[in-house]
Amino acid sequence: MTSTDALPVLDQTERVILRAAEEEGGLGCPCDLLVVGDSTGALTAAALELVAEHPDARVHSWSASRAETAALAERLPEALAAGRLVLPTGTEPAPLEEFAAGAEAHLVLARLPKSLAGLEDLARRVAVLAARSGREDLTLIAGGRVKHMSRSQNDVLASVFGEVHASRGLGKSRSLVAASPRPGVEVGTAATGAVRVAVRGTERELALRGAGGVFGGARADVGSLLLLAALDSALVAGELAPERETVLDLGCGNGLLTAYLAAALPSAEVLGSDDDADAVASTRATLAASGLERAGVQVAWDESLSRVADGSTDLVLLNPPFHDGTAVDATLVQALLDAAARVLRPGGQLWVVHNSHLRYRPEVERRVGPVRERARDRRFTVLSATR
Repeated sequence: MTSTDALPVLDQTERVILRAAEEEGGLGCPCDLLVVGDSTGALTAAALELVAEHPDARVHSWSASRAETAALAERLPEALAAGRLVLPTGTEPAPLEEFAAGAEAHLVLARLPKSLAGLEDLARRVAVLAARSGREDLTLIAGGRVKHMSRSQNDVLASVFGEVHASRGLGKSRSLVAASPRPGVEVGTAATGAVRVAVRGTERELALRGAGGVFGGARADVGSLLLLAALDSALVAGELAPERETVLDLGCGNGLLTAYLAAALPSAEVLGSDDDADAVASTRATLAASGLERAGVQVAWDESLSRVADGSTDLVLLNPPFHDGTAVDATLVQALLDAAARVLRPGGQLWVVHNSHLRYRPEVERRVGPVRERARDRRFTVLSATR
């Protein structure tokens, strides 16, 4: 998409966010607007229209997702070229409070994050931004579907802001409005955890870290554990011998699979890659806490391995996402399977874990190659596919 004409229309939650912003008196001044986590571009485009009559006002649109950032640049090229739209740049994720440090905004527009940890992280970063920029009037307006909202969200916001209230509802959506950031708030530290796994047949403890709203927090995902048990058995049996090869964890999350690869294959080139900035921060923290940082182990903020060369990889591990927001979306894995197929060398293997009821075997075989079932329980199935 290359113009605002191709953008999706505002949905009900986005409309309630904008209405709440208007009711807070934040749309009539020549001020910047800060948009967070806009997955479609509709909210950013609407914000651009709202500031259009003020030549010096800009929209700063920040996302933890590299894919969303790239999509916004593609969908709104004119505003970006004119300097009216500001997006994150570079290959390293910039935290919200650093990205928006130069914004003259007093409103932050966002959807409510899926987790309370994600909401607390967002609230803290907005409060830190307010303190650093001297904007004591900085207000966060976060909207969501009422069925996914809870009193706990109000409590999280109230721990960071002095004033929290709900907006008027619009259909089945509502916004939470948080104003007057409390002094002395700091960005939260990553959650901590640990897990014991077999590494070449010997049990070992790996530290886990969960930054922001990363999937799984600092806990070991059950599907990942099933995959690792099967993979370790194959390594012990000599079925795989990628000690001096290139291996990667596609969608590294909190870094469990990346840490395992770094521990089990000390001579291999290891890459953890994720589209989400919180996942990148979490994986790096997990590697550091587990004592697994070394030359040849890297973590990249990347969309579908865009910076990895074709046919360059011997082993790919994948525990893909199955939810878009709160809804199951079985199509999310397809682009990741294509990315894995592209980077695997002939004879290289993809190991993937998926919800058993989704029956991904035909998709994996069609996109990658011959498939073997490695493990299965009531909830998850582990497959390996040879390119």
